[in-house]
Amino acid sequence: MSHLPTLSRRLFLTLLAALPLLTSSLSQAAEPKQKTILMRSGWQTVNIGDIGHTPGTLRYLETYLPDVKVNLWLHRTTPEVTAMLKKRFPKVHIVQGRLNARGKANNPEFQQAFDEADLFLYNSGMHFNQFWPPPIYIIEACTATNKPLVLYGQSFDGFAPEDEEKMSELLSRAAAIYTRDVESFYYLRKIGVTSPSLAFGPDGCFGIDVRDEEKANAWLKAHDLKPKEFITVTLRSNTPKIGAKKSTSMNPANPSKEDLAQNELWTKKLRAVITDWVRKTKKKVLLAPEVNKEIIHAQTMILDKLPEDVKPYVVNRDPFWNVDEAASVYAQAIAVVSMEPHSCIIALAVGTPTMHLASPRHGLKRWMFRDIGLSEWLFDIDADPADQFSRALLKIDAKPKLAQSKVDRAMHTVNNRSKEMMGELKEILDQQ
Repeated sequence: MSHLPTLSRRLFLTLLAALPLLTSSLSQAAEPKQKTILMRSGWQTVNIGDIGHTPGTLRYLETYLPDVKVNLWLHRTTPEVTAMLKKRFPKVHIVQGRLNARGKANNPEFQQAFDEADLFLYNSGMHFNQFWPPPIYIIEACTATNKPLVLYGQSFDGFAPEDEEKMSELLSRAAAIYTRDVESFYYLRKIGVTSPSLAFGPDGCFGIDVRDEEKANAWLKAHDLKPKEFITVTLRSNTPKIGAKKSTSMNPANPSKEDLAQNELWTKKLRAVITDWVRKTKKKVLLAPEVNKEIIHAQTMILDKLPEDVKPYVVNRDPFWNVDEAASVYAQAIAVVSMEPHSCIIALAVGTPTMHLASPRHGLKRWMFRDIGLSEWLFDIDADPADQFSRALLKIDAKPKLAQSKVDRAMHTVNNRSKEMMGELKEILDQQ
């Protein structure tokens, strides 16, 4: 009869002690490496729209890709903005720095964040156009390091004809391009962009859920603005940005006679809407800045020029605010009437009806609202008469449940499409 070999007591105890380490090693080997996204965002801090892109897209990532690590490369920030982002998204690691076209960063922390990224996400905006140099170094850096690039919720307002072929080739390298307006989609198709995934995809700011109720409520109370008893109105003027070192067609450093005439056309219509609203409803108006430069212009171009019986009903927001406070204020408004698109987006995200009084001068992004089913609240402030704005606004006030149903329908469209986009990002990550 054969005998099985026996273990010595010492060997048995050694193997027993090593068992947890062996089990852990096998478990780690079985678990796939956590996927990582590096997101470029935070274009300005003087504009609540440019602040709002970041928490909006981060929320979609957190909701639909909860197992993915996210590093956030902020272009600009302030202590207040950073604190808001860290409070809402404590797991997100924030980095800053510069990157060249070879994928080399100017500091070790940022270099590590770039190197470990399985996908580079360039957040919403309108940076690829002829108005200023597009950030092609990002495309080149991703190409040099074989890193998939996704352009998320962008508008493409056209390149100079001589640059279209080059930009088409560069953009075609992206793993996915989501245009926040359909006109941009058609333009990219026209110039021959062949990105593997090219489709309509809403601006990331629609996902925003940050709030500062305490600060908002205190400010509203101090100015006697009661919930659902006021509207907000947002101006965009042809004036330079505060501290701007160079002029752009969007914000001219030295406004021409035509620019000044357009300012008067726009503010005359806004004053007419405000006057009609106050006289017919006896409800208040908050002049709400999307960009800090507009605080003084809202005062001098709108409030100071209103009829004397209307002025007591109008408050100019000063000082400037962070996007979380703005969102908490917009949530309490009857409606948000804005020449800037992102106050409209923030309003919709918090459930408030909105009207976008857009000028074609400000680009294709105005079509975002048509493309999510809100054509009736999209107007051409250059061509449409002010009484048309007033009628739409008074209808919102008179039929709040109907207006709310339109908000809900539009946000259902936005959120469904955003969920699909996140699913596509997961597919790209899974291929890495």
